[in-house]
Order: sequence, then structure tokens, then C-alpha cells
Amino acid sequence: MNESMNRNILKKMRLTEEFQCPDCGNTVLLKIGDVKIPHFAHKSLSTCGSSEPESELHLSGKMVLHQFFSDQKIAVELEKYLPVIRQRADLFVDNSTAIEFQCSSIASSEVKRRSAAYRSQDIRFTWISGSSEKRGNAIQIIKLMDFQKEMLVDHKGTGHLLLLNPGEQYFYYYSNLFPISGNRWVGKVSALPVSRQTYPFAVPKPLNQQDFKTVCTAYESAKAAFVRSQLFAKNRYQNPFWQLCYNLGFDKRNLPSTVGVPVFGSDCIAEHTVIWQLKMIQALKGGKCPAELSSSGSIKLHRNGTAHQLQRVLEAYTGFLEEMSSKNNKAQKQEELLYLIYCKTVRKLRK
Repeated sequence: MNESMNRNILKKMRLTEEFQCPDCGNTVLLKIGDVKIPHFAHKSLSTCGSSEPESELHLSGKMVLHQFFSDQKIAVELEKYLPVIRQRADLFVDNSTAIEFQCSSIASSEVKRRSAAYRSQDIRFTWISGSSEKRGNAIQIIKLMDFQKEMLVDHKGTGHLLLLNPGEQYFYYYSNLFPISGNRWVGKVSALPVSRQTYPFAVPKPLNQQDFKTVCTAYESAKAAFVRSQLFAKNRYQNPFWQLCYNLGFDKRNLPSTVGVPVFGSDCIAEHTVIWQLKMIQALKGGKCPAELSSSGSIKLHRNGTAHQLQRVLEAYTGFLEEMSSKNNKAQKQEELLYLIYCKTVRKLRK
């Protein structure tokens, strides 16, 4: 959709819809000029504390979503105010579901607060992240901000991020997410034209073996980059990577291939993949089991992670190490073992 088409949709919407300010509740006008980007303005002078104009991305995204639901003959309201929780949904669909279209960076706590409010009233909800990027279908390294992690759509224990690029008229899915460290993940990006989207929204499929092989390749590149960055680290006697390699007798430039591998579900861990896997190997050499390492607190958890999730991940990784060291599995490739663990984990989560 080009800018001209966007403005035409907005002009049609202006004829049939009334709009209220999400902060003060007063009537606002949708202004669509030839110079300035479309925006809302209060109908009269107001003491509203909101001074931030609605972005064109946010506005056009809501219009695209409104048109999408209308085309499917699904009841939809814009800026629906829910007095019980004192919250305004960007769109309210089928008199039962709130759609939150989030374009700007906000505190992750605010996403959690709004989600909790919907749950308290048994209101279904879906977060959609606004995007102006055009991305292709591929396994790739992606960046997820903290607030976007809170927006993940849960489907039977596995999460994906749903995005909308209103200019390109495409939905994007970030799915099958494997954390590397911080905001860097490896995941599958899938593009779906708005015209082919369904409601309830389509759900991504698990990875096939070829896709998983690409995930492993991306992890290998991330591992090599991490090792290079650590070789020039200061305070080496206090650096976890240097300490762990020294204690384990590993060559820092040539770590075992079993270190720095993708383990699905490890988003509960707030440490680099290489670091937590080295810690698990050190624990095993010291006679500790995954449960003991999990309860020791030596592996830093993500703020939403639990000891139970951590133990499950450590058990999966330990099982992989045991299989790799088994004489009976010498002929089986490492990627195949990791893929089997991935499939088993997904099946377990979706039961």
C-alpha cells in the first residue's frame, strides 16, 4: 500500500468513525492533509496531558487492521474504552478480543500491566508490533527488545512475535526463537500478505530439519563472534569465559563443538549460550546434576524465568552431551541430536 492509498482509506474511515483521545476521552478529529502526516487533534481546546501526536505508522496500522476485520465481516471497534479496567484497546474484535498495535518502545512492565488487566476480565488479547521494515522468509539473527518479549503470542507453550508493516501490507512472524544473549536471537522470519491472513491469526509451524540446520549454522557464527570478543577482554581473572575455559582446560580459540549450541526453551536464561553451557559442563565434571546446578543460583535467570524451566533446559543439554559422548551414537550427527531434542521439547510443551 502506498501513501496515497493509505490516505484514501483514512478519508473513508473519517466519514464513518468517531474517535476519542485514549488519555482524556474527549473527541478528536482525524486530520488528513497533503503536507503533514495524518494525525489526530482535539476537537476543542483541552487540558489533556497527552502532547504526543499519533505516528503515521500507528495510525495507518490501525486502519489496515480495521479494514482487514471489516473485509472478513468481523465486528470491530477502534479505540474501544473498557471502563472496568480503565483501558483503551486499539481495536476490539468480535466483542471479545483486544488488539494492541504497539509501534513505539515502551516499558516491558507496561505491556505486562495491560495484559494482566485483560486477563483479569477474561478478555482475550493479541499484541502486534508495528514495523516499517521489509523482511524476507529466512532463518536469521533478529533483535527482540524487552517489551517485545512480553508481546510474544503464546501457542501451546511456544511463543512467536506477530508484526505488521502497514505500508507493505504484510504481516511478519518471528517464530521458533532461540536466544543467543541479550536481545539477540535466532529465529524464523515468515512473511504473510494481509490479503492471505486469516482470523484467528495463522500460527507458525515448527521447524523442519533443514531449517534447524540453518539455526545451527547461525549459532556457530554467533559463537565465533563471542569468542573473538572475549579474547581481548580486560580483567581476565574475573572474566567468566576465561575462568571457565581455564578450569575446564579448554582452548579458548577452539572450544568443543558441543558448546554454544541451540537448546529450545533457553530463553529463561539471562547469560550467553556459551557461558551457561560451559557452566553445565563444569558442573557435570564436578559431579553435580542439572537439578543441583539449577538450585545453586550460579546460572543467572531471566526475570521471567523459573528454576523449573532452567532445570528442564539443563537436563536437555546434559542429555545431548551424554548422547554425543556415547560410543553408540558416534555415527549420528550433532545437528540430528539437537533437532531431536528440539522436536521432543516442542511436543512436550504442546501437550
